[in-house]
Amino acid sequence: MFGTFILGAIAGWAAPYAEPRIKAALDGVLLDETPIAPKELALLSFAVCLLLAAVLSMLVAVPHAAPLALGAVAGVFGPKLIDKWRSSKAPDYDS
Repeated sequence: MFGTFILGAIAGWAAPYAEPRIKAALDGVLLDETPIAPKELALLSFAVCLLLAAVLSMLVAVPHAAPLALGAVAGVFGPKLIDKWRSSKAPDYDS
């Protein structure tokens, strides 16, 4: 179950890094008349990474949906929360 959580966290963390590769793959497939909004591309990237994590979870660990989803949320929002926490600890001398 913890392995599934880790796979979900890796999928959430890796989604922004996979986005340019997915965009490059879709550019060859989709026509120019079909634009993709940046938010749609980010969501597609997240979904592809989460799908790959689910397949890996079925192959490697015991698949559970809840830890996979919680890990994905932690992977997406964890780095942002850590950056916010680090910036709140630093004193603000400008104000």
